[in-house]
Amino acid sequence: MTMLDTSLAELRHHLHAVPELSGEEVATAERIAAWLEEAGADQVLRNLGGHGVAGVFQGEIPGPRVLLRAELDALPIDEQGDKHWRSIREHVAHSCGHDGHMAVLLGVAQRLAHQRPARGEVVLLFQPAEETGEGARRIVACDDFERIRPDHAYAFHNLPGRPMGEVSVRNGAFTCASRGMIIRLNGLCSHAAHPELGRSPAMAMCRILQGLKRLPQQMPDDHGLVMVTLIHARLGEIAFGTSPGQAEVMATLRTASDDMMRALAEAAVALARAEAEEEQLGIEIDWCDAFAATTNTEEAVRAVETVAAGQGLPVSRMEAPHRWSEDFGALSAVANGAMFTLGAGEECLPLHHPGYDFPDPLLEAGRGIFLGLIHHHLA
Repeated sequence: MTMLDTSLAELRHHLHAVPELSGEEVATAERIAAWLEEAGADQVLRNLGGHGVAGVFQGEIPGPRVLLRAELDALPIDEQGDKHWRSIREHVAHSCGHDGHMAVLLGVAQRLAHQRPARGEVVLLFQPAEETGEGARRIVACDDFERIRPDHAYAFHNLPGRPMGEVSVRNGAFTCASRGMIIRLNGLCSHAAHPELGRSPAMAMCRILQGLKRLPQQMPDDHGLVMVTLIHARLGEIAFGTSPGQAEVMATLRTASDDMMRALAEAAVALARAEAEEEQLGIEIDWCDAFAATTNTEEAVRAVETVAAGQGLPVSRMEAPHRWSEDFGALSAVANGAMFTLGAGEECLPLHHPGYDFPDPLLEAGRGIFLGLIHHHLA
């Protein structure tokens, strides 16, 4: 399948049918790299931060470097529906729309193949492991990042429930910081007839659950959103003759800023350790799925608004950041950058729904904005 003569919808359908999970995007990355080479990219970088791929298109004279990002990975979801491009992989599906984001960026490559920017460089970055919050951070940390370090960086995410093609953006915090907290309490099992001979974590677990739930109300109230969502708890084993010796609590912490996330995490750790000490329990605390907040600059936000309005798209400034997280924050932290959303239609199923499918009519709108941003900075 050639890329230059293929419609964006066909490219998306092809990518949609063969999804790969975070950290496993080997075939997807190689397919993207081959298409970028077909488009005549001056450089194609592979294995960035894992399976990341970047195509570099150079202008005729030196100038700024503009980076546009899409995501390679899919989700562990069994897809529903009867469309002919349905996922052929069991329990893996592009239920977040990353297939559409990739197709938009490939559409930009199609145009750059015939018309380079007047100056500077365009980097089309296809990033792995967005869903786990690891991909962008690893790319920024890898040695080859200096070859693509941007002056300006942009990304978008489709947004079901909003009018088709509506551009939403805001200065400052755009998506929240979040991280998963795992608390393991280690006591001592005993016979259920003699619980006094053991050290049960039951009461400590209950107090930790209650304390975590109340924690946001105890934090400063002038730092925007602060949330703790309890997602899992387990106590002992199913054995009526045994008093439990272990317990586990999991929660998702979420804040509008990285500074508040650090404060919330420290408070959560202090709470858990105090309750464990009260019951003479051992304690282990692990973290996973850590996302930094995505913070937009005013300059980049104005560029998005100017380009979108010039293309006749509706534009709105959000009053508050999205509660969900996105690891583009690792890239926007090192550049003048912005992330924005594109409305996917009021009737579009929610993200991560088994029946969700990226709307093909949104592909041209996404490509148009990205091409407009290239022209804005590099004309």
